Amino acid sequence: MSKLMHTSKVKVVRESAANKIKRAEFEGFPVSVRMGVHGGIAEFFHLKPDEPVVSALDYVVAALGCCMTGTIGGALEARGVSANPDNLQATVEGKIEDVDGKLILTGIKVHYRMKVPKEKRASVERGIQSHEDLCPVSLSIRRGITVEWDAEIEEVESSAAGQPAAAGARGND
Repeated sequence: MSKLMHTSKVKVVRESAANKIKRAEFEGFPVSVRMGVHGGIAEFFHLKPDEPVVSALDYVVAALGCCMTGTIGGALEARGVSANPDNLQATVEGKIEDVDGKLILTGIKVHYRMKVPKEKRASVERGIQSHEDLCPVSLSIRRGITVEWDAEIEEVESSAAGQPAAAGARGND
């Protein structure tokens, strides 16, 4: 049985068609996040952006890394070990692959570097074993997330809508 705890509301605005840049504005927060394409992602979509920007897939990798690092940090602190940046660091690597002609995030690896007092090591190791099961982002990704969508289309005169997209254009993240 589930209980709704929060609904995340994000407005997305396409900032630059040429560079595929979108801006995500999170309800209740003044800062927006820019997302676009770069590197192998731009290459996959046959794009050469003037301004390479972190992709939405990169943000998924970062979200998992931040959540898991916060969760393991809480486990360390519960065991009396400081989780400050000198004692806990994480590097996160996401594998983004072309799978049957579609760009897919196929795996994420989180690597922690920790400094713990010798007498706390066994307790910390026990905490590490179960921390992923306490991370909401990891649980969501592993379980699978239902994606639904709908569209509201308003017909306008051609001059008001601007130029139509090229026929057969591929989508991108």
